[in-house]
Amino acid sequence: MTPEVIFGWAASTLCTFLLLPQILKAWSTKHTDDISMNMLVLSVAANGCWVVHAVLTANIPLIVGASLICLMSFILIAFKFRFDSRF
Repeated sequence: MTPEVIFGWAASTLCTFLLLPQILKAWSTKHTDDISMNMLVLSVAANGCWVVHAVLTANIPLIVGASLICLMSFILIAFKFRFDSRF
């Protein structure tokens, strides 16, 4: 494996785990009032663009990482609708 691929997988793995603590906290506390919906929507939009870019350039680590971040952002958006007192 080349250094580029190793760092690509490392970056994708670390970025993917970025939202995991927030998902676990939101699930355990059933509280999402302090999570910004705008941030989540921007995360989906930005990572959706990264997925398209990664597919066009055949960058597998980026496809995996950005897709999982989109998925986790959608999970948090669903939690916002379910648990947020403002919805």
